[in-house]
Amino acid sequence: MNRPITGLVAAAILLGSPLSFARSDNAAPPTSDNGETLWIAEYENDLFAGEDRYYTSGVRLTRIALAREAPSWLESVATRFPGFNEATALPYTLSISHNIYTPADIENPEFPPNDRPYAAWLQLGFSTGTLHPRGADRVRVGLGIVGPAALGREVQTNAHRLIGSPKPQGWGTQLKNEPTLSVGYDRFRRVLDRSEPDQFGFDVSVLAGGTAGNALTHLTGGSFIRVGQNLPDDFGPPRISPAVSGSGFFRPGTERSFYAFWGVEARVVGRDLFIEGNTIGGRDGVGARRVVGETFAGVVYTRDRLRLAYTHVWRNREFQGQLDGQDYGALSFSLWW
Repeated sequence: MNRPITGLVAAAILLGSPLSFARSDNAAPPTSDNGETLWIAEYENDLFAGEDRYYTSGVRLTRIALAREAPSWLESVATRFPGFNEATALPYTLSISHNIYTPADIENPEFPPNDRPYAAWLQLGFSTGTLHPRGADRVRVGLGIVGPAALGREVQTNAHRLIGSPKPQGWGTQLKNEPTLSVGYDRFRRVLDRSEPDQFGFDVSVLAGGTAGNALTHLTGGSFIRVGQNLPDDFGPPRISPAVSGSGFFRPGTERSFYAFWGVEARVVGRDLFIEGNTIGGRDGVGARRVVGETFAGVVYTRDRLRLAYTHVWRNREFQGQLDGQDYGALSFSLWW
């Protein structure tokens, strides 16, 4: 059971050292002034909405640092997408994440025939992209494992024991072990900008993207507005899949930055393993809704080397028979170190 976990951790250690930043011809190089490493810790949970169901927990740790060059295999993938042909070198980000999904009633030990199955997903993510004031492009590659090897039962049971919540009873019916592979592309463009340095202002951005893989396959589109003081040239805070994550990167500086944001996102879903069940054999799930929408809003505060962000998400129904939608909160802590 632990071998897939060990393999992912070992890969993270081996690949975590040669992380690089660079730029396309029109993109300012995303570096800190003193060459420090940017660490991003994210925590998403429906606890912020007083619930315990569906997409119930997500954590991700991301490392962004400097190196001489990005991996050739990732560069080869990225240059097949728009926005990367002019790049002389590419940024490189490494992350490891863990998601947990459950049905609505976690105290029922029987497999829910009309509800989403129990599932956990452990994933190692690689991404690269360009960032400039008017837009950003990003390519993502993910390698992971779904099933008992992802240790969802152990993580949720122990967490509930610590906080005194009911013990989940149905993990014996979870999805079977299945490796996952995904490739994704995201594009951001700022279509309206009414902000100035050290001033109060606002801007509007649009986003689009897609993901293909045996875990998730979908197309995404949306838009969001930022309103605040001394707006940085990012594209919102990071979020965990299947949502389109913000740019993640920020430049350290001496000026404070604060903004609130609000946006909408819609996905056309072709495949959702965590709802529909294992790809071949294993556990069956339920029928996925092919169009899923969500609204999100939150606040971001940046000071010197630190960024704090909170996002609240309201997502409509994701599968056939789901009685109502879901909302959850997402915290992110970013630090140059």
